[in-house]
Amino acid sequence: MAIATGAIAAETMIANNASANKLGTSRSLPSLQTRARPPLQPETLHLGMLETQFFAYAQDNNWAAITTVRREHYAMHRLQPGGEGLYALPDRQLIYVRGFVADIYFERDRLVGIRLFPDNRDRPITAKNVLVLVRAWFPDDVVSVIYQVAPTDPRQIVIETLIGNIPPVFKQDLGKVALPFCRAIVFPAPVSINTLSTCNIDS
Repeated sequence: MAIATGAIAAETMIANNASANKLGTSRSLPSLQTRARPPLQPETLHLGMLETQFFAYAQDNNWAAITTVRREHYAMHRLQPGGEGLYALPDRQLIYVRGFVADIYFERDRLVGIRLFPDNRDRPITAKNVLVLVRAWFPDDVVSVIYQVAPTDPRQIVIETLIGNIPPVFKQDLGKVALPFCRAIVFPAPVSINTLSTCNIDS
């Protein structure tokens, strides 16, 4: 009887340990650098958002940090986007955040502008898709967009894009390619995405 009682106690202890291990596994959190499941529709951006809010978005969508430059009370973070899918209103047009490297500009910890330039390892983004991306990223803002395309390029591949305002201390880094800039204003839905543009990018 004593042997049987001891065996039952041992089995109970093993079962309890196994349960504890399972509980411990289920409670473990994914790495903060690589979130296991990004949201189906990521959070969007807005001009003036806090730096910490932007990095929460970048973290959720697996953006990779490349470098950071600080000048006076401004900061520029160069990041590799994570390729998340966004929907541009009102037609929920799907656009993927890829094909470029992004310089994200902050003034006193507030988002003021973004610069995009091609990622040679990926398919380039077109001028039309840049404006769709801006609408998807900033659905509630009126956003100024300046971009460069080669006039003879039928695909309208974008060479450089400036979204919002670029701090003056970083403007010497811009416009390295001798091409004219196109300008557009992107309004919130339901206004047409390509509005007040100096370039025809419908083709």
